[in-house]
Amino acid sequence: MNPAAVPPLLLATGCYTAATGGRGEGVAVLTRDPASGRLGRVVSTDPCDSPSFLAAGADGLVHAVHELDEGRVSTRRFDGTGWTLLADVTSGGPSPCHLAVHPGGGVVVVANYGGGLSVLDARAGVPSGPAQTLQAGGSGPVADRQEGSHPHSSTWLDPVHVLVCDLGTDELRVHALAGGRSSGDPVQVVALAAGTGPRHAALTADGARLHVVGELDATVTSFAVRGGRLSDPVRHRALVAPAVEPVHPSEVAAAPWGLVVANRGADVLTLHEVVDGVARPVRDVALGARNPRHLAVVGHHVYVAAQDSDQVVHLALDADLTVTDRSVVELGSPTCVLPLRDRG
Repeated sequence: MNPAAVPPLLLATGCYTAATGGRGEGVAVLTRDPASGRLGRVVSTDPCDSPSFLAAGADGLVHAVHELDEGRVSTRRFDGTGWTLLADVTSGGPSPCHLAVHPGGGVVVVANYGGGLSVLDARAGVPSGPAQTLQAGGSGPVADRQEGSHPHSSTWLDPVHVLVCDLGTDELRVHALAGGRSSGDPVQVVALAAGTGPRHAALTADGARLHVVGELDATVTSFAVRGGRLSDPVRHRALVAPAVEPVHPSEVAAAPWGLVVANRGADVLTLHEVVDGVARPVRDVALGARNPRHLAVVGHHVYVAAQDSDQVVHLALDADLTVTDRSVVELGSPTCVLPLRDRG
């Protein structure tokens, strides 16, 4: 890969703070070398309680969920030197753990792990609070994780359809939102194998395939996407080598070579090829840090929030997917990494 083709960017990071037993301080920004991809330093931190997941909005906005019993969603902008807080509203449910911005920017959907998918009005780019909260019932066979519905993420399949991964019920639910509202009932419900625990999903750039990672059974299930509906599921393991410890995948992301999956317990990144739309694991890459909770891919550079090691880790891969460089920044209980364009 031509280093000059790598865009300059910053990394925003979320974390767990003392409010939820973590060691972080708030939403932070790290520098990144535009040529080598190496991490630099923390340039700014906005103190706040447990901003565990971040999503980019229009015009440099960054939205965060605050994973608290009384969940919050905040919006801020980084101006090159510091953060400006623009909004702080209720998430519409307890323990929000994920949010996704509508392709047009006017709606933000929030997965509240404690129950419910909230639809937030954001017609001015900044959420003004929940317009609707969609609830679901059900449970799964893993008693300590699936006693009820636990929405863990949402993914826009297109400008109308949003997918919910419900870890607690082993379901993928598709809702149609017209004018920022749903009729209430999902237009499709896909039941995965009992005990899968669907956590996060990655949609391909062309929107034709979706890959869902199962946190509880360490699998990746690939689907065709047509007209906002899922079909043709194919299921594979989320890593190559078996591990002594239980493996709990946390994140899946599209990459130039296919996919990358973060596998906690084994503490490896598993690189997947995608052949005819189906993901297959080809290589486990040791991270050298514990609990890879989230990752972001920029070309052949992977950035990982290693929560239990208090580190953000960068790995550079060559054309053969061999690690050629590694850099680390110390940061308390990081849970999310979000690439940002440098506005400075």
